[in-house]
Amino acid sequence: MAGGAENRSDILIVGAGVIGASAALALAKSGHDVLVIDRNSGIGDGSTGASAGIIRVHASDAQSSALADDALAVWRDWREFLGADESEDLARFVRCGSLILDAGNGFTDQAALAMSGAGVAFDRWTLDDMSGHFPYFDFHRFGPPRSVEDEAFWAEPTEFLGGGLYTPQSGYVGDPTLAAVNLMRAAHRAGARLRLPATVAGFDVDGDRVVGVTLADGTALRAGAVLVVAGPHSDSLLRGIGATSDFRVRTRRIREELGHVPAPPGLDLALQGVHLVDGDLNINFRPERGDAFLVGSNGDRADEQTVIQDPDVFDRLVTAAAWERTTLRLARRIPDLGIPRARTGVVGLYDAAEDWLPIYDRTCYDGLFVAMATSGTQFKTAPIVGELLRYVVETELNGRDHTAGPFHSPVSDRTYSTAQFSRLRTPREDQVRG
Repeated sequence: MAGGAENRSDILIVGAGVIGASAALALAKSGHDVLVIDRNSGIGDGSTGASAGIIRVHASDAQSSALADDALAVWRDWREFLGADESEDLARFVRCGSLILDAGNGFTDQAALAMSGAGVAFDRWTLDDMSGHFPYFDFHRFGPPRSVEDEAFWAEPTEFLGGGLYTPQSGYVGDPTLAAVNLMRAAHRAGARLRLPATVAGFDVDGDRVVGVTLADGTALRAGAVLVVAGPHSDSLLRGIGATSDFRVRTRRIREELGHVPAPPGLDLALQGVHLVDGDLNINFRPERGDAFLVGSNGDRADEQTVIQDPDVFDRLVTAAAWERTTLRLARRIPDLGIPRARTGVVGLYDAAEDWLPIYDRTCYDGLFVAMATSGTQFKTAPIVGELLRYVVETELNGRDHTAGPFHSPVSDRTYSTAQFSRLRTPREDQVRG
């Protein structure tokens, strides 16, 4: 039985990661009674905690680039956005810039076109520009990306990369979990409630409307609307009642490893670090503090992706194969790198769509909404996505199609089409993770 008022809400949010917390803040500020639940015992303990925390503005399409640029304005002024006082420990945005190497695969041209269309500033750098700013990199062309077991991987390069794109405004948040905690605390100040841990056993349906959920302990939670932001567990929850039956875009759960690799002695990454997007070697890394790199895959090679069927069953330790592949590729780009014997890093499970775009939409059930396929790509946009989800939920609850009108940015004069994030979209073939 639902019991008292503590088990009822206007909006029930399933998932207390960075996106769920951001949505809770936006909806609570809009006057809704919001209850957030999560199967984990801490805020941001799922995919958010395994995020690289990169705040980049380049993308495959103009709308995604513009959304990231709007969110960057919030990350820069995080305390004011949250309404937090000086005593609260806040996640910190570190500006280091992003350098996207021209790997000859067309992505830099695509990203430049997207940023130009979005009105996002960037610089085109020559080989000399790149070498002058980052002399510790070897800018030879090593690609296309190959297995480290391929003899061609070890061949001496004879050509140099032609250049790249540089966005000096980009950076990272070193503690993604703390960012989610900050958002949830702000949501609490706005009136949102939180219940942890709380595992959803199933949705409760009345005709064509979802009216709440039943927890594993038998507690029934009733709500005017349910927003599922459960990362890798979203798909299995929704499939239980056929809520993904009309989705035209598929999602998958990808195991992601981020290696923690010490920088060469004498290299101060607090001063000389950069977020490098290296499609030539299929790696992507940023500074970790001032003395290490946090490095992972670009996600471009399907044969190097580990797709997980059961989100509760996957290896949570850094594997020897991924560590060797990642560190050896990193060592090609940074010749002075020493490869440590101990494997250290972060392993998580990312919820991703086949076209790497998120899904922010309702479902075939009235009152049931989703924010899916955000892992690994949308941490950067989370502060704005909360407002976008508020728009989607409120518009649909008011009986209107949210894709029929634009979403207005809360921080700029930009407008966005939510149709790009629809479950009913045709998957875009030109999208990459970036």
